[in-house]
Amino acid sequence: MADLSSRRLRSSLVFIILLLAAATPATSSFLSTEDILSSSSRDSDYCEDTYDTETACNADSQCEWDAESDPSDGDYPGECEDREEDDEDDEDDDEDDEDDDDEDDEDDDNGSGNNGGGNNGGGSTSQDFDNDGTTDDLDLDDDNDGWNDGQDAFPYDSTEWADFDGDGIGDNADNDDDNDTYLDDVDAFPYDPTEWSNHDGDALGDNADNDDDNDGFRDDEDSFPFDSTEWADYDKDSIGDNSDDDDDGDGVLDVNDDCPYDINGSTDTDGDGVCDASDLDDDGDGIPDSEDTDNSEPPKSDFDGDGVPDVDDADDDNDQVADTLDLYPFNPLEWANYDGDGRGDNADPDDDNDGVPDETDAFPFDACAYLDSDMDGMPDDVICLLGENSSLVEDDDDDSDGIPDALDAFPKDASASTDFDLDGIDDATDLDDDNDGVPDLIDAFPMNPIESKDTDGDGIGNNLDQDDDNDGIPDYVDALPEQSGQINAVVVVGPNDKNAPNENIDSNTITIDAATLGVLMLFCSSLSLISVLTLRMIRERSTESIQEKKGDSQ
Repeated sequence: MADLSSRRLRSSLVFIILLLAAATPATSSFLSTEDILSSSSRDSDYCEDTYDTETACNADSQCEWDAESDPSDGDYPGECEDREEDDEDDEDDDEDDEDDDDEDDEDDDNGSGNNGGGNNGGGSTSQDFDNDGTTDDLDLDDDNDGWNDGQDAFPYDSTEWADFDGDGIGDNADNDDDNDTYLDDVDAFPYDPTEWSNHDGDALGDNADNDDDNDGFRDDEDSFPFDSTEWADYDKDSIGDNSDDDDDGDGVLDVNDDCPYDINGSTDTDGDGVCDASDLDDDGDGIPDSEDTDNSEPPKSDFDGDGVPDVDDADDDNDQVADTLDLYPFNPLEWANYDGDGRGDNADPDDDNDGVPDETDAFPFDACAYLDSDMDGMPDDVICLLGENSSLVEDDDDDSDGIPDALDAFPKDASASTDFDLDGIDDATDLDDDNDGVPDLIDAFPMNPIESKDTDGDGIGNNLDQDDDNDGIPDYVDALPEQSGQINAVVVVGPNDKNAPNENIDSNTITIDAATLGVLMLFCSSLSLISVLTLRMIRERSTESIQEKKGDSQ
């Protein structure tokens, strides 16, 4: 009797264990689609889709480059196509195969044949250059250098991928990438064969720059195009006039030469600008030298013809600027030279030499500023280079809209100032201020990119609201979380579901999803069954024990 009960108990236990095992989700036996590896053969467009350069195309044994000479053709300069083998090649291949078979037979007869490996004992038809586990015919980056073969000029060289000048030497190894005969380490434009130097550092190569030294004089007018301090050389002695102490090379220093730009003489008795050697009236007395017995005493000059000799005239050129303040006392059109470049400010197109023409420079006499967006007399920016200084005060509200530039999303546009989603569109005209994809007109939270809906109108967006319909039933157990007063049901939730329980839920509340509830109910039922069977076995054993004692007493 006891053995029968034990067998029944064991059978019941085995049944329960099997039942529990069947109910437990075998998630580990399932693979996601991302874990399933699949392979596919090359399609007919593989070569065309993979390679867009001739070098990379021809490097693949199964592809060949089809050149196109007509620039108007859509495929110009060419495209990569599958390599086609003609009948003759096929016959040659057949003959080669037969020869290989004969050689293999001979090797087998000699006991030296290859005993494994497939492909008739030959090498693999698919190579794996970079040993990454993907054969080259499927590998988009055969040398594993981070550049797809279609864009890699050297698909089988991991140290190279580009060849700017097409000379067959990769740019990494090529010391003259643009093949302009200037080595890259001295070439200011290593990828531009038309440029190699940039004397003034202004982003324009010297070949394209018409003012290489940026001194304001065009190269075709500048005797020293690469020297910003010089531009003229009157006597052609290779010394610029600014530093040459004898500009005309007549042997008389300029400080003592009345005619510093006239090699034929150094004296100008009448100061008329014509050297005596060329002047027909040296003293300017109206009597030609040929008839004048005394040319040593010139009449007093009166440059502006105002009746006051220059020696007594406080404003020789009558430009209303006193000679003591006039840098050009004998030029009525000029009197100042702010940047000291040799050109009077009236003729100079850039008086402060800041690179911004005076006609567009709001502060033409201050090299530290040039822009004044709101025309309030205060520059948008004050940036002084070494040796420069300015008395200007930088404007902290460039567009005068009352919003400081630091807080203004559009500091130079008085009609706009805010851009909540930083999309470059002013909030006043932006139809979706928080850029959440929901137009502001129907967005309950137009300035909150993570909220757009508030079903119960409690001021808390549905994404953060634990009870969207405010029916007293938490969303994570509410089958219709946005419809109050509806009958609720158990809701299956995932770990990332908005309705999943989180730290904001009442700690006294226990929530169980449907799957867990099913397993728990099965476990409890099993536990109850085990308990009943156990009690039944104990009772049967007790009965047997009593009967045995009664038998012994009889």
